[in-house]
Amino acid sequence: MKKKIKDSIIIKAATIAALMISLLFLASSTCSKKNDLKCISLCFSYPVNSYKEKDEIKIYNLKDTISIFYYSDYLIYRLSPTVRFETGEKVKGTEPYFIYNKKNKLGLLFSSLEDSTQGITYPVDSFLINRALKGKDLDIPVDSLWSLIGVVKGKDGILIEKYGSIKPGDEMTIDSIYYYYSKKMIKVEYSFSKKLDSINRMKLFKARFLFNSKYSSSNKIVLPKRELSLEMREEIASDSKEILSLVKKFQNGNRSLK
Repeated sequence: MKKKIKDSIIIKAATIAALMISLLFLASSTCSKKNDLKCISLCFSYPVNSYKEKDEIKIYNLKDTISIFYYSDYLIYRLSPTVRFETGEKVKGTEPYFIYNKKNKLGLLFSSLEDSTQGITYPVDSFLINRALKGKDLDIPVDSLWSLIGVVKGKDGILIEKYGSIKPGDEMTIDSIYYYYSKKMIKVEYSFSKKLDSINRMKLFKARFLFNSKYSSSNKIVLPKRELSLEMREEIASDSKEILSLVKKFQNGNRSLK
């Protein structure tokens, strides 16, 4: 993969990703009032660049996950681990953790669960914007650009809304948008869009933004179909003891954070 990326034809997808993620990611959330540990994962995938393989243009997608733990008034973000450039392998145990109390404006960043320091102090809002891809809530697509062309009921009571582009555009234009809703996840405290959750009385847990195959005038090639997606998943906190130890460390050593 290193050779493929090295020989890749860089396209505007990185710009698309940066723009879309800034609009999509990390809507507001609230914490559990109970003293039990809960966890969700935010899984995202977006096209970064294209490359040639046997005279065929292919898309390289960046896929990653951010986990959020809730415990009482505390939120803990587990970010992406270090990746070995040569192999693309993620190094287990190198995931940074950011913890804060929802009542405070400051939080602490630890390089890993094994970090023995007192952490680095960061303003919560700045950290979430710069490191956790915080952005605006998802909303109903602008009706002058997209029209609702279908509502489908899928398996397990999932509701799918499909929006289609009204006007044709270039390779930067999103052609289709899919929103996925579920009543099973209605109690999940995190939200991509409180507005859409309220309108449908279901939880918006997944969104897909599709780009049709199009000719790129800037790169003089036909780009294949691409997709930018994000999804919320409920998880079991497998490392609960370590997470609770981090909370205790935060409580004992950082009472002055406001």
